[in-house]
Amino acid sequence: MFYSLSRLTMPLSGRDAVVLCVLVCCVPLQHWLTQHSSVTPDERSAEVYRLVEYARFVAQKWLSTASWKDWLLSVQLKYTTNDYSHWYNLDDDDPEGECPAVEVWNYLFPDGAFGMSPKPRNVRPEGMKWRIGQVVRHKIWGYKAVIFGWDPKTKAPEEWIQKMHRENTHWREQPNYALLVDTDQKDIVQITYVPQENISPVTNQEVHHPGLSRYFDYFDGAQYIPRPWLRAVYPRD
Repeated sequence: MFYSLSRLTMPLSGRDAVVLCVLVCCVPLQHWLTQHSSVTPDERSAEVYRLVEYARFVAQKWLSTASWKDWLLSVQLKYTTNDYSHWYNLDDDDPEGECPAVEVWNYLFPDGAFGMSPKPRNVRPEGMKWRIGQVVRHKIWGYKAVIFGWDPKTKAPEEWIQKMHRENTHWREQPNYALLVDTDQKDIVQITYVPQENISPVTNQEVHHPGLSRYFDYFDGAQYIPRPWLRAVYPRD
């Protein structure tokens, strides 16, 4: 009984093809080493084995679907708008409104809504009271937080504004601040986005939040000192 060659051969993946090429190349390489090297046969075999293992590692790292997917995901997280939603436990039923983390991440747009645009704020608008790094307290809900971003006016999807601002239409025309909320006072990790009139500064108080180290270097006793990349976004603060 005869079978066609196509039925007997199995397709090679890119990774398998690389390993096969290395193995084929190892034969003349080993012969060359035998003729021109003073190392022992065992040492030559060890070198060839290390070469094959390195080729296998490279193939697994760069020639598999999973590895490219992971790389593309890392690039997306690095260069798109600050999407750190995978850090947080989200609560859809949080009653305190204004912008719990789930609201931010569900509506996060590439244009940098919710005070998270990477575009430098080279001008501080007239009437803006607070700065990044300042610790503030919410006048209504009482939680403590640190400012890590702001917009001169509300920058969020219209449906979010209508849901969270309700009848307070004047909120959209005043500065709005992105806050890391103190986890000592909340059961869940939160980022909020609040209008200026709803917060006031506090002094000599620290905030605990898992995102602090991404935005700030340290607390100097009065406020948080922003990291260089954040200072570049807010050079006037």
